[in-house]
This record gives sequence, structure tokens and C-alpha cells, in this order.
Amino acid sequence: MTVNILVVEDESIVAQDIKMTLEELGYIVPVIADSGELAIKNAAKFRPDLILMDIRLIGKMDGIEAAEIINQEFNIPIIYLTAHGDDETLARAKLTDPYGYLIKPFVEQDLRITLEIALYKHEIKQQLIEQKQWLSTILNSVGDGVLTTDINHQITYLNPMAEQLTGWTLSEAIGKPVTEVFKLINETTHQSLPSPIEQVLENGQMLTLPSHTLLVKKDGQAIAIGDNAAPIYEYKQTTSLSHNGDQCTGVVLVFRDITEYKLTTQKLHRQAFYDSLTNLPNRRWFQERLIDAIERVKRNSNYLFAVLFLDLDRFKVINDSLGHQMGDRLLNEVSRRLTHLLRSIDTVARFGGDEFAILLEDIHSRDDAIHVAQRINDSLNSPFIIDGKEVFTNSSIGIVLSSNGYLSMDNLIRDADIAMYRAKAKGRACYAIFDPVVAQEIISASRLENDLKGAIEKEELTLYYQPIFDLETQMIQGVEALVRWQHPQNGLISPQFFIPIAEETGYILAIDNWVLETACHQMKQWLTLGSNCQFSKVSINISSYQCLQKNLTQKIRKILSTTGLNPSNITLEITETALIQDPDSAIVILNQLKDLGIILSLDDFGTGYSSLSYLHYFPVDTLKIDRSFISNLSKNKEGLEIVKTIINLGRNLNMDIVAEGIETDEQLKLLKQLNCQYGQGYLFSKPLAVDDMNQLINS
Repeated sequence: MTVNILVVEDESIVAQDIKMTLEELGYIVPVIADSGELAIKNAAKFRPDLILMDIRLIGKMDGIEAAEIINQEFNIPIIYLTAHGDDETLARAKLTDPYGYLIKPFVEQDLRITLEIALYKHEIKQQLIEQKQWLSTILNSVGDGVLTTDINHQITYLNPMAEQLTGWTLSEAIGKPVTEVFKLINETTHQSLPSPIEQVLENGQMLTLPSHTLLVKKDGQAIAIGDNAAPIYEYKQTTSLSHNGDQCTGVVLVFRDITEYKLTTQKLHRQAFYDSLTNLPNRRWFQERLIDAIERVKRNSNYLFAVLFLDLDRFKVINDSLGHQMGDRLLNEVSRRLTHLLRSIDTVARFGGDEFAILLEDIHSRDDAIHVAQRINDSLNSPFIIDGKEVFTNSSIGIVLSSNGYLSMDNLIRDADIAMYRAKAKGRACYAIFDPVVAQEIISASRLENDLKGAIEKEELTLYYQPIFDLETQMIQGVEALVRWQHPQNGLISPQFFIPIAEETGYILAIDNWVLETACHQMKQWLTLGSNCQFSKVSINISSYQCLQKNLTQKIRKILSTTGLNPSNITLEITETALIQDPDSAIVILNQLKDLGIILSLDDFGTGYSSLSYLHYFPVDTLKIDRSFISNLSKNKEGLEIVKTIINLGRNLNMDIVAEGIETDEQLKLLKQLNCQYGQGYLFSKPLAVDDMNQLINS
């Protein structure tokens, strides 16, 4: 006999997979429906033997509502096949008297057994109505354990599988109290559970065992089981499904060993919903939790939650320079810190790479979300000790609140991501709350990222040069090469906008290489001018990403060979952050450069992580005082003392001192009084294009 099964599933790939599985098992699937309305229509048209019903469907009617109508109109058995196993959904589903409830993902064997049991149960139910006869022979053929009792709770029947699962033979068990043969305990507490037989006899309704139920066998071994218990009625009539006036004669209980199923389900659940590296929930699990939070807001308009999207700053540099294994270790350490900072009701998930998402539930105001973001950045600012090395990172955090007026999972995640990019634009270790007004700016930045990829090939990058002066003689001592981007639509773009994007995307390495080659070629051209060129050094900034490349020395040696430039003509400017990220590797690379004859300068000194404890280890020739200190030089005593301390420190270590951002005569006067040797800034000259620089040289 062929069995026709109607599949009701709104995800087409899943529906086709189920259809294929059913057909391989020998069933016929005449049609697939994706809505409750279509399920009812096809049930009336095809009159299938059984319906596999998803609960969440497209359209206004869900699977449970459709099942209620189908039960009333057609009396077709229904098995729920869904990804939702929460108590509320189960409670609603039970009211429709389903013949099974499978949680996706499931294994083929479970589907086959559930189908067989459902079809048998339906057949038994029909035969009870039509023939009023005991169906123990049919139950005896079912692959699951079948146990029956009389109204006095005493065993009347065990099928072979029930004998195997309980450890009792039928002859041993018959006539014994069901609680002696069928002992149940809670898997977690190991406390005894109420007998389902007693509960069914008391309320006259079918009962499903609670989850985490163990059956204690005769030998004391406990196995995980799932079952259904239903009353057995002696019918007085055959034309109605109502039990009014019928006499209950006992209970039938169908159960099975689900140990392997639970292990498989747990494994599949972990693979589907957890990140294998950090053991945190993954994007899919986060989305499920976010959907639940959205539903809570729909039920209670005062409920407030926040989504935080977090991206580690400079993680790509760490991953590429220190190795992927170190990067993975850092991600695990970050995960632990994030987990410890949050409440048990909150969720932190890894979305992939160095991106994390956090769901803050039941908060009082946006200040709660801001407070969490601040705590996260405070925590991540502390160094991570991995294999004895200090590794530094921090994060950019985007925040979006459920009170924004829309409740779409995709939009909430999107806007948190947009806010994160806004935070990244503000600087490192920052957070930003989503603002629709600035969302367009973020979209523009994303377009800029795409355009940057081809900027070098399209020859859109150019170098400007800012002279560095001897403060005493006012003569040009050297120039600093500064990269600019001549965007075809947006015009000249400052590096403060595109360099952070280049660092995050990894394009910075190609840009660094281009700047090194171009600046060296240009310096060689100026030196050929002979006496007209007063200076002999070009300062070139290299990123922290480039600084930790093991082949940096080889690159520069090749450039020197190509251009014919002397190593002493080149000053490489390196930031504190690059050195402190991996001091051991940095010392090796800097010593290689120093042996080559390259001059080394520490840029933006005092603005990054404190490297004072390492400074005497690095073969640095020059300290550059950041413009932020120079701007405060004449404003207060503290600013003056800071600059004085940096100059004295550099001189004591036999380093040259260069002050950046000199804009006023008063700043120049104070720097000369403090014995600062060199400086640059708009007081002397702004950065100049090559042609303008040539005019300055020849003037």
C-alpha cells in the first residue's frame, strides 16, 4: 500500500530534501505547500494519508492554525517538523493532537520511525472506531517499545522491544505495578518522575514525557527515552471521535531509546549553532535569540534590548604578522573577556573573523548599552599575555536599540554594523550609536573601500612632500613623503580617511610598497640636482602591518639597488604601536634595517601605548614629537613640561628630535629654547606637490 504524504514547508531547499528522503523510504509526496492556506487547500484536494507540517510558514496562518482546521475538516494525521521546540510552541501544538513532533535537524531513522508510528497510531485509532477490537498484534509489530496497563496501573502487555528496553520479560512484568517496571528519573537531578500512566488515567488525555527523562532498567542501567502515553477506551459507538460515555480500560505507552538520537542532536546542534574556535554561539544562534527578543517587544512595548556589533581594531595586522595561531589564541582570550563582562541573560556570538555581536536583553535605557560598550573597551585595552608575549588590541563597537521604531532582524544587525564603522572612523577603542543621518556616510565609506582596491593600478595615488627644517638655521634638512589619493570623483582625499580603510582591508601593504618605491625614486632625482638640493634625506612612513613583515629589509635592499639611492638618504618613520605589538620581532627587523644603513624614526611619540620600557632596546635615531603636544605647548604649563621631557629623553638617548605641526612663532620660539633641533609644520611650509617642491628647491 502506497502512503501519500503532504509536505508543508516554506523553505524550498528543506522541502525538496524532505521530499527526496520520503521518496527514498518508499512514500509518495504528491505536492509541497509553503503556507497554511495552501496546506488546507491541498489536504482537501489530495486527501493525503499523513501531513508533515512546519510551524513557521509564509502567509498569515502558521502551521498550528492550519492543523486545527485540517483536523476538524479532514481527520488527517499531522506530524510537526520544525526548528522550534520552545514551551509556548509545544503547548499550542499539543492542542491540535499531533502524531509526532520532530525538531530539525533530524536523522532519517527518526523520521521513518515517527512516520511509521504515526501511521500505525492513526490506523489503530480508525480501527478502534470502526471495529471495536484490541490491536495488540499491530502494536507488537512496531519497532518501538509498547507497554499497556489496566485501569489499576498494572502491566497487561509488553512487546518484544519493550522487554528489551525495560529488561523485564512479559511473564515477569504482567500484573506488576507499572512504577516497578517502568521507573522514570530526571536526567539532571536523578529525582523520580511521576508515572505517565497515572497522569493519563487521571486526565484521560494523551501525554508526552518531558525532556531529559531517563528509564531505569531492571539491571539499574538508565537510558534516555522519549514516549507518548494515551488512554485505551472501550468504545460504545463508532461514528464519533468523542470519548464522551466511553469507558477507559487502561493506558498504552509507546517509547523508544533516544540515547543515540540525543547525542547526534547535540552534536548537530553544536555544529549548527556554535563557533568551533571560540565555543561561542554563532551568527545563526544569535539570530534565533534576536528573533525571540523581537517577539518579546511585540508582546510588551516597554521591553528594550540593544544589539552591539564589535570589530577588533588591527586584528589583521596581528593575524598576519604574528601568525594565525596567535590570532586564534587572541580571539579565544577576547571571547573569554566578553563572556565575563555580560549577564547570564545576554548573548555574545562570534560572527566570523574578528567580528562579534552582543545582544543585551531587558535593559532600561541606552545608557546601559553605552556602559557595557565602555566596559568592553576598558577590558580589551589591557594587554593580552599569549605565550609570554604582550599582544594589544581594542575594538570599535556599533550600538543599535530596539526603540528605533522598527523590528527587523536583518535591519538591526545591518545598522549595528553601520554604527560600528562610524565608531571605527572616530578612532580606535570607540563606540557609536546608530544614527540614520550618518548612515549614508558609512555607505560612502564602503564605496570608498571598493574604489581604493584599484587606486594603485589606476595611478590615482600621489605623493606630497613636507620640508623638515633645522630650527636654528631655517635650512631644509629633509622632506617627509605624504601619500594622497586623487579620487576621480571626490578629488584629493586625505590619508586620515583612507589609510584606516587600507589597514583594515590589507590594502596598506601595496600602498606602502608603492610609497617606498616612488619616494626613493623622487629622492634620487632631487640628489641629481647637485648643489641646488639642500637636503639629502626623505622620511617615509611605514604602517605597523609593513613594519612586521619579515621581508621588509629585502624589499628596501631591492629598491636601493633599483634607484641607486644610498641607505643614509632614507628615514623610515615607525609608530609606537607597531613596535609594541611584537617587540621581539620588531627589534630583529629594525636591527636588520639599521645594519643596512637606514635611519629610523619613532613617529607620533607619546600618543600610542607606552613604549618607554622598550625604547632603549630599539635602534631608533630620531624621536618625532606629535603635533598634539606641540599645539598645547604654549597653552599650559603641563604641555610645555611634556615636550621638555620628550626632548630631554631623546637627547639622553643620543637621538635627534623633530617637532611636528609647528604653526606659530611662539611655538617655534619655545622649541628653540628647549633645544629642539628640527621641525615641520605650516609655519614653514605645507605639504607640496612635486612641481611645487621643485620650485622651492630652485628658489
